Amino acid sequence: MQELICTVRRVGDYDSRTEEYEVLYEAGDAPARTLRVKYQAARAYEINAALDAATEAARAVISAAGLEGPTDEAISKFTWRTIQSAKYGEGEPESSRLGL
Repeated sequence: MQELICTVRRVGDYDSRTEEYEVLYEAGDAPARTLRVKYQAARAYEINAALDAATEAARAVISAAGLEGPTDEAISKFTWRTIQSAKYGEGEPESSRLGL
């Protein structure tokens, strides 16, 4: 079974209200794709915009690998959970896998 791998690392100032992350997606033999997202946790529209951009990046990797993927909502939730797991890691990467 093929998987979408999402690796997230928090970057920037850890004490700032603005949260910044590097999000890396990998799937199959497709080239990995890195995205940098930035948002303030109190601004839902910024979080949604970041998740939309991340979903597009994941879709591009899945498509380049010639695979079928889950719904955009599933990718968004998967990414959000991975971001949240990296939130307090102070730069340590966290990885998650989603079956395709």
